[in-house]
Amino acid sequence: MTKPAETSRTIYDTMTELFSSMSAAPMGAIMAKRALDMQQGIAGEMNQAAHDWLDRRQAAVSSLVGTAHKVMDKGFSDTATFSSMQEWYGGMVERLAADMKSPYDLMLACSAHVVPATTRKPAEKPASTIRRAA
Repeated sequence: MTKPAETSRTIYDTMTELFSSMSAAPMGAIMAKRALDMQQGIAGEMNQAAHDWLDRRQAAVSSLVGTAHKVMDKGFSDTATFSSMQEWYGGMVERLAADMKSPYDLMLACSAHVVPATTRKPAEKPASTIRRAA
């Protein structure tokens, strides 16, 4: 009995064939590299946004724990307690504003990787041909 022919291909074979076809069509290689660079840039921006969000959460928890300790130590009758609660609330509002702004900043940062920056100078405004009445 004969053994069937081996028809399975390894990923190395597939990639070798893909890259050899790209060398025949250099524009395809350029576009593939651009797509890879774009994806890596977007992944980096997403990673940074996630780290920034986690840093804000850590700051929120640390601030809350510090305020809770002050309240438990001094009670609600001390004015320092209310000032520490006010300080915590101010930090919370700042973090909330940063959370609201973060998706917009992420969208701008990711779009910068999708659309390359242009180096054209802005068009100069043409001189007006309309004269004012004297």
